[in-house]
Amino acid sequence: MKEIRVIGMVIYTYAILEERLEELWNWLKQVEEWSGRPYAEFNFSSRTKESFRIWKATEKNRTNLYRRLHVEQPWSDLHLGWPRGTLQSSVSNTKGLYVAIGSSCQPLHGGESYRSPSDIYLGVHPDVLAHSATGVSGLLELGVQAWEIVDGVYGFIDVETGIPLRDDILRNAIHLFDSTVPKEYEMEFLLWMHARSELDKRVWKAFWGNFLGAEHLHQLGGIEEMRRADPLYRRLPEYLEQAYQQGRARLRESSCYHEWRDLAHGGVLLTLSESPLDWFEKQVQERKACLQEVFGQVALGPWDYDRYNLTIFRKEQE
Repeated sequence: MKEIRVIGMVIYTYAILEERLEELWNWLKQVEEWSGRPYAEFNFSSRTKESFRIWKATEKNRTNLYRRLHVEQPWSDLHLGWPRGTLQSSVSNTKGLYVAIGSSCQPLHGGESYRSPSDIYLGVHPDVLAHSATGVSGLLELGVQAWEIVDGVYGFIDVETGIPLRDDILRNAIHLFDSTVPKEYEMEFLLWMHARSELDKRVWKAFWGNFLGAEHLHQLGGIEEMRRADPLYRRLPEYLEQAYQQGRARLRESSCYHEWRDLAHGGVLLTLSESPLDWFEKQVQERKACLQEVFGQVALGPWDYDRYNLTIFRKEQE
């Protein structure tokens, strides 16, 4: 039986989220307004102290949380949910809403190759999406706003139909190695973990919604080919502009999407249909396959295996 269990949206960034606290706090309020559901509970951990306590989202507790976010910096995780029980269960079970903000050290070990992205995640049950104030358009607007707030580098809107959502793959690792999950997902997990420092250049695959940064368009437009053709292997401004325009043109000409939205800092958002609830429609799946083919040169895939092994070797030598 074809069933959509959860719609999940994630925006990745290498920015320091503690510096964007006021904007993020206002964004969390907009999620409430869009869903029409006030948060029932939350959990918060600082970088120095992990907490498993779940607090009721009373006005007093939310005020105290706001103060703690200013004081206990740097912090690592903030989780909010509706209805009560969501943070200990799942959105699919409670038919609710879950928001998570994960803040990572930037960079993790002092170099760009060790960057570990921070992320903003919003997961909702299909019922919440269907009865929200502005529906899918409002969900997309929340994504656009999150992208601007944190200077997003990559993101997507995923549809869970059994395989766990890919918001933060670490949270779902136990599921990926479960016997009910296809073996190819194990290698996909390993590849993803070692591509996290390159999310501004690489994409996971084609999702229902795809947030792409300017660097993705540079890569799609052939910036690396231009560099290799240059005697000094440079990324000249004229190369970047040409590659960017060629990347946009390649996406435009493919027609492998339903809607195109321009994002801040030269990014684009592509969706496959009017709603993620259309996921099983033939046309949506055809667009997904088409877009995946366009993403080929910058998406994770079987051809990454040797590259993955080389990455492991290099880090072991450092």
